[in-house]
Amino acid sequence: MRKLAGFLLAAVLLTLPVRALEPVVEPIAASGYTYYVIDAGGKLYAWGDSFHGAVGPADQDPLYWEDANILLENARYVAAGFVMAAAIDTDGALWGWGGHAGRTFGEEEPYRLLEDVAEVSIGDTSCTALRTDGTVWIWGARSGESLKKHPDDPFFRPVQVLDHVARLEGDMAVLEDGTLVQFGFDGDTLTARTLMKQVADVRTWSGFDSGAFILVQGLDGSLWRVPRVTVSEGDAAYEVFGQPEKFLEKVDWFTPSLAVTADGSLWAWGQFRPAMLREGQVDPSDPLLTASLPATEYDNGVVKIMEGVAAAVNCSDRTLVVLEDGSLWQIPAAYMLSDWQENRDRTPNRPEKILDQALAPGTPPEWPEEAPAPEVLPAASLEIWQAEQENAEAEPVPLEPQAEPSTEPAAPESSPAASLAAVITSAAALALVGWLRSRRH
Repeated sequence: MRKLAGFLLAAVLLTLPVRALEPVVEPIAASGYTYYVIDAGGKLYAWGDSFHGAVGPADQDPLYWEDANILLENARYVAAGFVMAAAIDTDGALWGWGGHAGRTFGEEEPYRLLEDVAEVSIGDTSCTALRTDGTVWIWGARSGESLKKHPDDPFFRPVQVLDHVARLEGDMAVLEDGTLVQFGFDGDTLTARTLMKQVADVRTWSGFDSGAFILVQGLDGSLWRVPRVTVSEGDAAYEVFGQPEKFLEKVDWFTPSLAVTADGSLWAWGQFRPAMLREGQVDPSDPLLTASLPATEYDNGVVKIMEGVAAAVNCSDRTLVVLEDGSLWQIPAAYMLSDWQENRDRTPNRPEKILDQALAPGTPPEWPEEAPAPEVLPAASLEIWQAEQENAEAEPVPLEPQAEPSTEPAAPESSPAASLAAVITSAAALALVGWLRSRRH
């Protein structure tokens, strides 16, 4: 019952006032072997494999940087997922191509999706946008009960699910007061639960020292990794979180596997991290270049890669890096260098500048010297969940009487909006009852 308390949050969020958000600038993105960059004039370039349809037919050979396609002329934000990519232009219009965007919105690429968008997050089966008024909208493929109810309409159009949001990442959102929320929408029903407080930003990630974590940023710019575990209760599954562990200070930019600190240092971790650099060259002492274990089994923790960096993003075989002078470089992946062959798929074996002036990622924030550390809330705590499991095994909970089956005729089906409001309202009541019951154990 504890996880149902999140419905109460959703009911409240949909009634909160909104405020205008500053547009977010993201000049680089990648997914697999497809790469995107926005230059200083706003041109959005795409090259590599045509997995999203952005660089030509899917069966064509990869495009090299010199032959990159120009998708937009006035872009300020680009994001890439497994089946889709998207961009936001300087007017706030969101454009998408490939995957679920096409099946939902039309035939022409890129597709114009929403207006007044601050940032966008792309999932495997859905997309989520944070608009400049602080509202979160989601669209994509139905799932679960919603798909069963609408077998002939497998995709849903944009629906507002949250309000009063400051940052967005997948199925997680950071509210203006620093509360971290996890939410879901199957096409009809909204679920939401609070996870943490004192959070500035978040990234989801699986694979830090062979574990599953989320990365959260503290209010002072520090970066923390938080262990996550999926647990089941009957047919339902949800995540609980361990204690946050800080590993970097004053981070101005970060992805699931890279971070740039306020001094311009680029840090990275995991098997796909870029090679360490020394005086502009690959450092021969890089542990991944000399490791006896396969790259998939080798992890040497957080590594400093280079200095003078403004932003970076990892790809499968390289890292795109925007330096503080605005130039765009591609850096070889460390694991690729152990068996690199000359001109193999144009994979770089040394740092290479490919653009003189990329779009600047924006003014870094001024982080305070001190701020409260990110904190996992009791409803999402792994330690509390484990203690409850131990108590449940030691003290069996008596069965409660079951209600008699209803003989009343079923009510007629209401509209989707009314159904969503009814679900949230009733779930809020259930959450309160569940919380009171949990206090007895």
